[in-house]
Amino acid sequence: MEIPSIFLNRILTEAAKNNTSDLHLVVGSLPMARIGDQLAILDGEDIITSELLNRIVEIILSQDEIVKLKENREIVLVKELANNFRFRISIFYQKNLLAITFHYIPIIIKTMADLMLPSIINDFIKTKFGLLIVAGSHSSGRTTTIASVIEEINKRESKNIVTLEDPIEFLFTNKKSLITQRQIGYDVKTFSQGLNYCLKEDVDLIYISEIDEEEEFILAMPLILELSAGNCMVILEFNGNNSTKIVEKILGAVGKNTSIEAARHSLTDVLFGVVIQKLVPQIGGGLVLATEVLLNNSAVKSLIREGRFYQIESIMQTSRSEGMVSLKKSLEQLLASGKIRQEDVS
Repeated sequence: MEIPSIFLNRILTEAAKNNTSDLHLVVGSLPMARIGDQLAILDGEDIITSELLNRIVEIILSQDEIVKLKENREIVLVKELANNFRFRISIFYQKNLLAITFHYIPIIIKTMADLMLPSIINDFIKTKFGLLIVAGSHSSGRTTTIASVIEEINKRESKNIVTLEDPIEFLFTNKKSLITQRQIGYDVKTFSQGLNYCLKEDVDLIYISEIDEEEEFILAMPLILELSAGNCMVILEFNGNNSTKIVEKILGAVGKNTSIEAARHSLTDVLFGVVIQKLVPQIGGGLVLATEVLLNNSAVKSLIREGRFYQIESIMQTSRSEGMVSLKKSLEQLLASGKIRQEDVS
C-alpha cells in the first residue's frame, strides 16, 4: 500500500491529466472515476480502506475544517492539490465511514462559444441591470456557464465584478474588469452580509452561487432584487429543473417580508430570464447541453403578476421565435438531430 500522501498526489494528478471530471473514494470499493458520461473502476488500484481515507482527510483539511466535518457530518470546499490542480472536494459519511469525491476544476475557463450557450446569455451581457437565473441540478455545468459569462465580460468590458461563492471554484485574473471573489464563511460571513456590502459599493455585476440554507435564502432574495433594480447586473445560481417552480420559490422567499403582490411586481420588474441546464450523454461519447429558456417578456410578466404560473409553459411553447424553449422540447430537438438516445429524454 502506498503512503497516503503519495497515493493522493498520484491519483489526483492522473485524474486531472486524463480529463476526469469526478473521482470517488469509498471504503470497501476500488476508486471510481467519471470521464465524460462514463463511470469506470480504476483497475490496478487497491481497495479503499477506512485508514486511508482518515489519513487523506488529515492531509487535506485544517483542524477547524475537521471540526466542521465532525459536527455537520459533511463538508464541501475547494483546494489546490497535486501540483496545484484545483478540486472541489466533498467529504461525507456513509455507513458511518468517510467517503470523498473530488471534482476537477479546469484552469482554463471555456468560452461561451465552446459551451454553445443560448443567445439569452449574450443578450444579458449587453444589459446594464437585471437578474439572470442559471439553474439545473448538481453537475449540470451551471458554474462553468457562469464562469464563462464572467470571463467574457472580463475580456471585453471594464466592470467592477463581485462574486459571492460557497466555495470559490474558478479563479479569475483581472483583464479589462476588476473581479473580487469573496468566499462565504471566510471573506464574508453570509450571503446577505455580502449583498448588503454590494448595496453600498459601486458594483456593476454580482454573481451569487447557490444558497443552500432556506433562512439565508429568505434574507438574501430581497437584497438580490434590490440590487437588480439598480444599475447592477446579477447572476444567481439555482438548484432546480423547472422555471415556473423556481419563480414560485423566489416569490415565496420574498413574500415572507412583503405582500405577494409586491413580491410579484418586484421580481417581474428586474427578471431578465431563467436558463436551466442539463448535461446529457451524447451518442459517440461526451456530453451535450440541453437548455430551458424562459424570458421575462410582457406575456410572462403578466402571468407572474397575476399568479397564473400554470400558463407559463404554454407561453414558452408559443414564444419560440423569441428564443424560449422548454427543457423537454430541447431534449426532443437533440433526439431528432441524432445526438442523444431516446432513454435520455426524460
